[in-house]
Amino acid sequence: MKQHSKLTRFFIVCSVIFFIGVILTVTGLATGGSKNIEKLAEHYDWIASPGERGITTYKAEGFHSIEATGDVDLWIMGSGYYGDSSWVEKEGLLESTEMDSIAPNQVTVICGDRMGQPEVTVENGILKINSGLVDFSGINLNLGEATFYPRILVCVPEQVLESLNVSGQTGDVNIMGVGWKKADVQVNTGDMTFEKVDSRGLTIDADTSDMELEGAFTGTTKISTDTGDLDLTTSLAGKDYDLTAKSSVGDVKIMEDGKMVKEFEDENEVSRKGGPNKMTITTNTGDITLNFMKK
Repeated sequence: MKQHSKLTRFFIVCSVIFFIGVILTVTGLATGGSKNIEKLAEHYDWIASPGERGITTYKAEGFHSIEATGDVDLWIMGSGYYGDSSWVEKEGLLESTEMDSIAPNQVTVICGDRMGQPEVTVENGILKINSGLVDFSGINLNLGEATFYPRILVCVPEQVLESLNVSGQTGDVNIMGVGWKKADVQVNTGDMTFEKVDSRGLTIDADTSDMELEGAFTGTTKISTDTGDLDLTTSLAGKDYDLTAKSSVGDVKIMEDGKMVKEFEDENEVSRKGGPNKMTITTNTGDITLNFMKK
């Protein structure tokens, strides 16, 4: 009887999903596509839509630190990245006709008109970005160009930030060609990508996150995640670190110049004494790959 009961529930759930899909498809065709479905969301609370994509720019002069909070896909870029229009367009950040919205010390916000505009201010040399939390009540129809999270692009001039603090519930964190004296990144769910960064002190704490980190990591680097793979490439040699890497469920790989040196399969902890820089990486479930320069 229990088997029949589970099978019956399974077919009921499948039927409901199929029925909703048919209704939404017919509604979309009848109303002229995604733009008009977004109009329906204005009248029916059970349909949630980000609205039409819009771009807002802010001039943020004189900041030496960044604080970002809330649900957001965040891009913090140095001039080597935002100064390359082909790269910006290739990453899908802006279209070719929108390139005039990025410049040094400028913040570009891309979001739907029903998502709530993030707050962007500069106070005492700190660029503060507060995007709030996204409401996922209702049926979320992502049929327009916008996503359900604001996308924020921060153009950092050639300098090393005094501090970088990112705290959010959900969203990706992308940092390209930027340096900092200390950074603290905390997210519940969201992937992280660092390229050509100059980190002199870094703490990352995430619940669910895949990370690809590349650059110079000096000082103390401490990374902790519950679930997710981590791939870190540093321009320093392994002998320059006091290293601890631990994965409760997953492999730990040590590489030099992209070549495997040692692999620890389902090893609880890998540690070794080294130079003046300290690196501690822990994950409950996920693989850890550390790539050092051979010196």
